[in-house]
Amino acid sequence: MDAEREAEERRLWADYYEAMGLALEILRREGTEDAALSRILAQDRIAASAIARIKQIHGAS
Repeated sequence: MDAEREAEERRLWADYYEAMGLALEILRREGTEDAALSRILAQDRIAASAIARIKQIHGAS
């Protein structure tokens, strides 16, 4: 893997962990009420996108 892809993967992992941390923090503070749930799901989409790209980088679709 070249340096550019390695840097991209590091950024993606950071994005993933940040999004999951924010989702868990929202859940802990606010539960799953409608307004909180939409923000939790938005963070989940960010995390899922990061994981999907990491899989692409590694050829795992």
